[in-house]
Amino acid sequence: RAGDMAGEHAGWIKRLESEKLLDRKLEQLPSGTQINERLNAGRGLTRSELAILLAYTKIALKKWMLASELPDDPYLADRLTEYFPKPLRERFAALIPSHRLGREIITTVAVNRFVDSQGMTAFHRLSTETGAGLADIVRAQLAARSIYAVGRSEVLLGRMSDLNAGVATELRLELRRVVERATRWLLHNRRSPLDIKAAVTEFAEPVAAIRAKLSELLNPSQTERAEGKRVAWIEQGAPAELAAEMSAFGYAHFALGIAQTARRLGVDAVAAARVHTQLCEALSLDLMDAQVYFLPRKQRWDAMARASLRDELLAAQSELTARAIGEIGVERIDDPVGLVEDWIAMNPGLAERAVMLREINSGSTDLAKMSVGLGQIRAILRAE
Repeated sequence: RAGDMAGEHAGWIKRLESEKLLDRKLEQLPSGTQINERLNAGRGLTRSELAILLAYTKIALKKWMLASELPDDPYLADRLTEYFPKPLRERFAALIPSHRLGREIITTVAVNRFVDSQGMTAFHRLSTETGAGLADIVRAQLAARSIYAVGRSEVLLGRMSDLNAGVATELRLELRRVVERATRWLLHNRRSPLDIKAAVTEFAEPVAAIRAKLSELLNPSQTERAEGKRVAWIEQGAPAELAAEMSAFGYAHFALGIAQTARRLGVDAVAAARVHTQLCEALSLDLMDAQVYFLPRKQRWDAMARASLRDELLAAQSELTARAIGEIGVERIDDPVGLVEDWIAMNPGLAERAVMLREINSGSTDLAKMSVGLGQIRAILRAE
């Protein structure tokens, strides 16, 4: 999606200019008109232009992070210690925490890791869509990475020097997308400032349990897509175990909401996830999720509308799951098919709305259809 990315890059360049952190003419970056021409042609920035933007991204984020309280968060203290070679860590362990450039070192390491793992426009995108500041976004991203244990997969990918570069990029993007969606969920559902350690403690175990059963939780169409990815990655040299794990990973974004629902109802997270899967299939919410993903985002407002739809849909899915379990009874949670069927039957008009949602989510997608679909879901949630 070179054109989509060019739109994000254009917005980020404009923002850096407005903050007087970038001189577009001095760095010979394309003007707004030139970027629009590239957008229309489906092209983006050149490699040299991306390199310039990457450098200015890190400069800007370092400035903003230093002005925040984030470098003082105990969760980031190891960034300072690990910055130094092992012999220095061993000899001066007591002195390193009071290093006079400690905040600057922590900031440099944290910003580099954030940008390298999430991309140069991640902060711009997330702050625009959620209204959150840099410190809150980085906190949520750190928690999301730990909750989903993506570091292990990144290290494994880094060691596969013989792996096809295209496949390695696809796998890294799978990790990036799930982390970004989890970051956005935490920003929407947890009070600022986020306690990173507490969030990890709350969610790591139930999310890991759901991920372990993820392949069993997919519906037939999702399973087919995941299997297609798995086979393609293996044929291009990816290890079978990693390909199998990553092929379904893109569907793991719902785990946070379900983990929260399960905790609220006092039920097993995996059992709640099975109800969630069954409910989404019965109401075509899984199809809607896929349709929203393919909405265009070349312009800023397109991207914001898409993100808003996706976030509201995810929240609605969790709320519908909680309502179905609560109204039918937690004792029925081990029978997800029967529970969902009985819940639909006991709610007048729900079967008709399910038919309409399936019609809305068939064929091509556009913002109008998705808005109507979300309206149907809101009506279900309003019904008593």
